[in-house]
Amino acid sequence: MEHQDYQQLLVPHSLDALEVSEARELEAHLETCAECRAELVALRDGAALLAYAAEPAAPRPEVQARILESVRAERTGNRSAAVLTHKVTPLRPRANWNFWTMGLRVAAAVAFVALLIGLVVLWRREVKLQQEVAQLNRQLNTQQHELVRDRDVLARQRDALALLNSPDAKRLDLAGSQTAQNARGSFVYDQKTGKAILLADGLPATPADKAYELWFIPKGHSPVPGRIFTVDTSGHALLPEQMPADAMQNVVIAITLEPKRGSAVPTLPIYLSTPSS
Repeated sequence: MEHQDYQQLLVPHSLDALEVSEARELEAHLETCAECRAELVALRDGAALLAYAAEPAAPRPEVQARILESVRAERTGNRSAAVLTHKVTPLRPRANWNFWTMGLRVAAAVAFVALLIGLVVLWRREVKLQQEVAQLNRQLNTQQHELVRDRDVLARQRDALALLNSPDAKRLDLAGSQTAQNARGSFVYDQKTGKAILLADGLPATPADKAYELWFIPKGHSPVPGRIFTVDTSGHALLPEQMPADAMQNVVIAITLEPKRGSAVPTLPIYLSTPSS
């Protein structure tokens, strides 16, 4: 049987209403399933309420009157057959009626407790279902974020490809310094629009409190800060940028490691730069 089939047997098992074969199979399952054992304990706790569910039945007024009349007759010595018949015979159907009334009340109480147990089971399953739905929503949100990120990367790659194929594109190669000897990169920009893109590879992993920063250093001018960025696990970065107007000619491109929010002036050491730096 499936796990769901065993769960459906828990309610009748808590009321000892299962056949022997089903009960034996369920008990074998309970030895290996902590979830079903916990649910059975809760169901049996609810079934224990049966001891308090049935209200005590008081005799009907006419029955009470006949009993008192019989007691008075015994005290006065009146033991005639009519009295005995009046005392015993009419009470038997009443007693039987009270017995069945008690039985019906107990049956109703059993049904009521079973209903309560069923509601508890449904409520617990509803809570579990809501938790599973919440987990699925979190997974969906994560996948949506990853999809947006992948689309952004794809858009950058398309822009880079378009820029590389532009007849007005100019490419500057960046070499790694002694600090990052395996690093290399390219800076490509459109000489008319200044639209640019940085491609870097082999940079060391970015520390948690740091970020790489791009610098434009026009000849004879102070460095102009560009964007800050991080690299992936392979040290790769693809960064769109806009070339400053006064850096379109005779510019040095450099990359340094700065505080996470960036710096106003570059600090040493330089990780990547054009050869003339």
